[in-house]
Amino acid sequence: MSSSVRVPVFTGLLLGISIILLACQPQPLMQKAANSCDPDTSCAEELLLHVPSPQWQDQIVYFLMIDRFSDGNPSNNDQGVGEFDPSKESHYSGGDLNGIINRLDYIKNLGATAVWTTPQVANQWWDPLVNYSGYHGYWARDFKSVDEHYGSLLDYQKLSSALHNNGMYLIQDVVVNHTGNFFSYQGDYDQDDPTQNIVFNHHSKPSNRPTQFPFNQNDVTNPEHRAANIFNWTPNIQDFSIHKQETTYQTSDLDDLNTQNPVVRKALKDAFGFWIKEAGVDAVRIDTAKYVEKEFYEDFLHAEDGLEAIAEQTGRDHFLSFGEIYQTSDPLSDNGERKINQYVSDDSAQRMTSAIGFPLYKDISRVFAGSAPTSYLSYRLMAQMRSFKNPYLVSNFIDNHDVERFLASGNINGFKQAYALMMTVPGIPTIYQGDEQAFLNSRRAMFAGGYLSAQDQFNQQSDMYLFIQKLASLRQAHKVFSRGSIEILKDNSTGAGVLAYKRQYAGQVAYILFNTAKQSVLLNSLQTEFTENNPPQLLASQNLPTDLTFAADGSMTVVLPAQSFGIFLGKTQTINKYSEIFPSVISVQKIQTVYVQQTHAVVAGKVSDPNAKLLRVIDGKVGDAQAFVADQFGNWQVELPVNDLGEHRHSLDIFWPEKNKVSATHFYNTRSTVIEHQAITSDPQGDDTGPTGRYIKPLDESIGCQMDITEVEARAGGSVMELDIKMCDISNLWSPPNGFDHVSFTIFFDLKNRQGISELPLIGGHYPNQQKWDLAHMAFGWASYLYWSDDATRHNEGEKPGIAPEIEIDKHNNSIRFIYQGSDFGVQDWDGVSIYITTWDKSGEGNYRDLSAKEALWAFGGAGSNEPKILDDVLIKLHPYTQDSSE
Repeated sequence: MSSSVRVPVFTGLLLGISIILLACQPQPLMQKAANSCDPDTSCAEELLLHVPSPQWQDQIVYFLMIDRFSDGNPSNNDQGVGEFDPSKESHYSGGDLNGIINRLDYIKNLGATAVWTTPQVANQWWDPLVNYSGYHGYWARDFKSVDEHYGSLLDYQKLSSALHNNGMYLIQDVVVNHTGNFFSYQGDYDQDDPTQNIVFNHHSKPSNRPTQFPFNQNDVTNPEHRAANIFNWTPNIQDFSIHKQETTYQTSDLDDLNTQNPVVRKALKDAFGFWIKEAGVDAVRIDTAKYVEKEFYEDFLHAEDGLEAIAEQTGRDHFLSFGEIYQTSDPLSDNGERKINQYVSDDSAQRMTSAIGFPLYKDISRVFAGSAPTSYLSYRLMAQMRSFKNPYLVSNFIDNHDVERFLASGNINGFKQAYALMMTVPGIPTIYQGDEQAFLNSRRAMFAGGYLSAQDQFNQQSDMYLFIQKLASLRQAHKVFSRGSIEILKDNSTGAGVLAYKRQYAGQVAYILFNTAKQSVLLNSLQTEFTENNPPQLLASQNLPTDLTFAADGSMTVVLPAQSFGIFLGKTQTINKYSEIFPSVISVQKIQTVYVQQTHAVVAGKVSDPNAKLLRVIDGKVGDAQAFVADQFGNWQVELPVNDLGEHRHSLDIFWPEKNKVSATHFYNTRSTVIEHQAITSDPQGDDTGPTGRYIKPLDESIGCQMDITEVEARAGGSVMELDIKMCDISNLWSPPNGFDHVSFTIFFDLKNRQGISELPLIGGHYPNQQKWDLAHMAFGWASYLYWSDDATRHNEGEKPGIAPEIEIDKHNNSIRFIYQGSDFGVQDWDGVSIYITTWDKSGEGNYRDLSAKEALWAFGGAGSNEPKILDDVLIKLHPYTQDSSE
C-alpha cells in the first residue's frame, strides 16, 4: 500500500541551510482520480521541504481537519464503499490536501504561522460495527501512505513546501497507540487466552486489517501473528484508574499496539521518520498519548533512530513534540498538570517537548462560558507555569474536534474574552478551524457542500476573523506576550468578575484586564506602572470605556462594563505608591467573617464626607449594588443578605461613585440550611423507555441504567436552589470533567412573570401540561450551560447568558446535584417555579445521539427520528417549605 517518491536525502547539513528536494509523482495503489502528469512533461518540481526550526513559543497554530476544511479535488471524494455522504457527520465530506494548499492565504492572513492537520495517513474508511467512517484520520491502516481521499505523497510535499515558502510550518498528527478497529472482544475476556471471544471486523473497508507490515499481523488465532506480538489483544478499558488497562487496553475498540515490543517501536519510528525526511514535517502532535507507557517516548523521540535525531539530520534543531494527554484538573487543583507532566521532558527524563493544555482549556470554559470564579484561571495559569519545564511551549486551545465548541455553551462576548486571554498568556495559541467564523458544531465543514455548510465559510471580513486577526497581529508584534513573565494582580474568588494580570519582557510591560461577569463590576484600586505622564497604549478592548484614568500612584479604580476586556502596553516604571501612606476615605468597621443560619445582617462604617451617596457592592457586582446615604457625621450602615442556602464566600466593597473612592475589600462567609421552598418526588426505576415505553438504549456494553431517574428533590433558600437528581446508576468510565457520563440532562424551568415557549429545542416534544418554559439547563459530562427561551426554536437553543450551575457528584448514592445561583439570572424567589427534567445521551463532541427505528452501538432505537429524544423525565414544582412538604 505504500506510496513512494524518489527524493535525494542530504545528511550532515549545517544549521540554518534550507534544502531543496526533487520529488516525483507517486502512484498510490488504491487512489481514485489521483493527480496525474502529462507523459510528455517532467513531473519533477522544486519543493522547499526542509527549513530550520522556528522559535516555537512565538508561533500561532491553526488546527484543521483535512476532510472538513477545503475540497480541492472532488474526484477523490468517493472511493466507492459507501463512506462518502456530506450530509452526515459520520461520513467523509470531501476535504483534501489540495484544498488546504488552495486556502493557505486564508490561514496566513488570519495570523497563523503553523498548520496542524488531522492525520493524513491511509485509514480504515468504513467500520460497519459502529457505522462510522475514518474521515478524521485516526484509524490507520498504513502509517506510511497518504489516504486516497486526501491525495498523494506529492500533494503532502506540496503542502509542506507551500507552507515553508510562506514562512510557515507543518505539524503532523501522529497516532502511536492504535490502528483502526479490525478486531474487538465481545463477552468475557481471558488474558491467558486472548483467542476467546475475539471478533474480527471482516466487512471493514477497504481492508479488514492493516495493510502495512508488521501491523498486518493482527490475528491472535494465527500462531505466527501471536508470536510476533504486535498488538496487545485486549478489550476496551473498563477502569481508567488501572494503569495496565490505561496503557494496554483498547480505547473505543481501536486495536491497541504493543508499544513495548521493539519491533513495534522500530516500525513506528520508521513510519513517522519517513514523513520528516520525505515531506518536511516540522513538528508532531501525538494523539492519545497517555494510553501509551510514558517510557515509550524516550525511545520514540530521543533514541539514535528517534524522531528528533531524524529531524536534526534535516536541519531541524528544535523539533517540537506535544502530546494529547486528555486530563483536566479540578478547580484550584493541579491534579491534571501532575498527570500530564509525567509524559513531558524534565530534568529526570527526556520525553515529549510539551503537551496540550487541557487543564487551562477547561478553566477557560468554566470562567468565560460558565461564570465560574476568575480565581480558577489565576490558579490555573500559575499551575501551568510551575508544572512544566517550559510552559511557553504548552499548546493552549479553546476548541478542538473532540469537544463541544465554546459557542455551544457560551456567548460571543465570552468567546472573544477567551481568545484575548489565550493570545496574551504563555503557551502556543491554537486556533481551531471555524472558530474564526463563530461555528457552533465541532465538526462542521468549512467548504460549500461539506457537512452542515451549504456555502463556503472563508469570509475574511467576518467579525470573529478580524478579531482573531487583530489579536494574532499584536502577539506577533510584541514578544512580551509570547516570552514575558506573568503575574496575577486581581481576581475574584466568589464568582465571575475581575481578572487582571501583568506580562513583562525586555523593558515592556502589558496589563490585561477582564470583567467576566454579565453585569458591570468594580475594579478596586488596581496597582499599575501607568500614570498620566506615562500612559499606556490600548492595543485591544471590548466594551471598555475610552476615558480610563490612572492616579498619581499608578492605581486605577473603575467600573468595568459587562464582559469587557482591555490589553494595555507600556514601559516599565517605578512609582511612589501614595495609597500606602494615606488611608482610605471609606472604612468598614462592623462586619463579621462568618454568618451562620441568619436571614439578614447589618454592616456599618464611616466615610470622610457627610451625606455621601454610597453603594454596597457584593462580589464586585455594581449592577446589583444597593444605594444608601451616610448621615450628617459620615456614619453609615446597610443591610447585608446572608440567607442563601448552602455555604458561600462573598466580598464587600463600599463604593463612592461621585469621588471614585472605594473601601478596602472585605470577605465574609455565609452558611445556611434554612429551606424556604421545596419539591420532592420519586420516579419508578426501569421506566427509561421513552414517551412510548418502547425506546431502546444504545447497544454498547457500557450503557446500563445511567439515564434512569429514581428520585428528585429541589430545595431553595434565598436566591439559591439545589436540585438533587438520584439516578439508577452513575458512571464516569471516560473520566468526564463534570464527573458523570452516559447521560445528558436537559432541564427546563417555568419561571414567574415571563412568557416562554412550549417546544423543546433539539430534543423535540413540548413542556408538559401545556405550560411554557423560560430557562433551560443542558448538562452532560463535558459541558454545562444555561439558555433562554428567547430566539429558541425546534432546531436551535436560545440565547446563552454564559452561566454554568455548579455540579456536585455523590457516586456512592448515585446522586447528581446542580446548584443554581438565581441572582445570576434574575431569580430571587423560587416559589412556584416548575422544573421539567429530561434525560438522553450525547457524544463527547456535544451532539444528541441519534434515534431511529433500529438501535445501534451508539444510537437509540424503537422510534422514528422525529420523536422526542427523551428517555426518562420528571416534572416538579416548588412550594413553600413545611416540615412534611413533598410532591
